[in-house]
Amino acid sequence: ILMPTPSAVLSAMKLLAIGTERETGIGELVAVDVGGATTDVYSIAEGHPTDVSVVLKGLEEPYAKRTVEGDIGMRYSASGIDDVVGTARLAEKAGVSEDEVRHYLASIADNKAYVPTADDPNSALLDQALASSAVDIATTRHAGTLEEAYTTSGIVYVQTGKDLRGIRHILLTGGSIIHASDPKSIAEQALYSEKKPLSLRPLEAEIWLDEKYILAAMGVLAERESDIALRLMKKELKSLGTSATPCVST
Repeated sequence: ILMPTPSAVLSAMKLLAIGTERETGIGELVAVDVGGATTDVYSIAEGHPTDVSVVLKGLEEPYAKRTVEGDIGMRYSASGIDDVVGTARLAEKAGVSEDEVRHYLASIADNKAYVPTADDPNSALLDQALASSAVDIATTRHAGTLEEAYTTSGIVYVQTGKDLRGIRHILLTGGSIIHASDPKSIAEQALYSEKKPLSLRPLEAEIWLDEKYILAAMGVLAERESDIALRLMKKELKSLGTSATPCVST
């Protein structure tokens, strides 16, 4: 079976969420794949408005949705993260100077295969800051939004895109995440933030880590043996516990 990796991951996510006739899925979910060049976000969810006072604007989005942020990545597109977040904010997140951020970005631009080492502890802190920023940016762009609209009857809210606030599972994959020192804090950047109150991201969710990097393989396996693929994912994906919406985004 030949299948592009993004399609295989999407297939795996649908299987994990929905399940099969013989094996129960875990329910609606959001998954984030932080790569060297892009950051992909998947949502397997209806995303309908949850309040009668909210009006849906535009076309209904697909139950299984994937978005690709081509300007957000850990190596080839690291400068895109800096463009959105800013050098000062990355330095604050990593606990280093702005000069160190600029030096690191220049270093990984020249050596895109670079992996943080124990000899350079700041590189791990900077990768953590880049990954958490990538998750924040990509999930904000993926999730739906609310806007206030004024009518003769008063204020109403207009929803564009999917409301993901009720989703209870967030899954992370990608080399930078798997090898991060604190993947849970990276995943928490996919949660709702008071700094972005109109972004409809999950309020509380169990965090899952694809630490063995099996999702694409499970998507391919699902084409022939969906029950086995689902059981393997439920066994091998590592739960990092449940996180709720922080007061402010970190």
